[in-house]
Amino acid sequence: LSRIGDELYLEPTEKGLSLRAVNSSRSAFASFLFAPLFFQLYEPGGPTPDAERFRCKVHMKSFLGVFRSLPSLEKSVGKCLILLKPRASRLVLQLHCKYGVTKTHNLAFQECERLQAVFDTQRCSSRLCAPARVLADAVVHFPPTLAEVTLGTGPGGKISLRNYVEDEAEPSKTMVTELWLAEDEFQSVTVSPGSCITFCLKEFRGLLTFAEASNLLLTIHFDEPGRPVVFTLDDTVLEVHLVLATLSDLESSSLPAPS
Repeated sequence: LSRIGDELYLEPTEKGLSLRAVNSSRSAFASFLFAPLFFQLYEPGGPTPDAERFRCKVHMKSFLGVFRSLPSLEKSVGKCLILLKPRASRLVLQLHCKYGVTKTHNLAFQECERLQAVFDTQRCSSRLCAPARVLADAVVHFPPTLAEVTLGTGPGGKISLRNYVEDEAEPSKTMVTELWLAEDEFQSVTVSPGSCITFCLKEFRGLLTFAEASNLLLTIHFDEPGRPVVFTLDDTVLEVHLVLATLSDLESSSLPAPS
């Protein structure tokens, strides 16, 4: 989420704790929904009378600072308590450590509207599903500075990944890297012939890193150029969505404004 935006949106719901982020240009949106079973104890709290359930946003760097140095935390921290205090305008994070030590962090937050990108994966004409490692091994061949990558379909169900090159760029001065993945490397392939989309690689890399470490299958839902591409991860206690704008034939297209 920190690769997406500078603010972290938190919303406790009956379905679980939702963490979301959006970038400044509204071209990238990500959400993580942790089901109640993910936690030892989960109490979302009731909505106030005549109002919706409380939601807020905090600075991403402040939140990340609490969990700095994960290897060390995993050895010393037994559990973490997340407590939302609307009246005090504070998000309290308590780390219960060994030997009875408790570290308490009080983060200031702002109330906010619900953050949600508008998308429908059921309406996408193409769908790819594969172990995250397959795609992570593919994108490692692209330079870290590469901004966009193009995903395309070819004959025999093959899937290609190549660095995006603008039409006006001189071919002689541009290095093109293209990889082809066979259909049998995917769990499932349902694509429109000749379909091709271009999207930002930075956010995609971030999701791949998380998915690979968590041993999860990644599903890519996409349509024609200019319409958002949706990446999803599903687990028994976690639901993840990454929505990225894709380049249209003429220019970049933003996602529908989150509401």
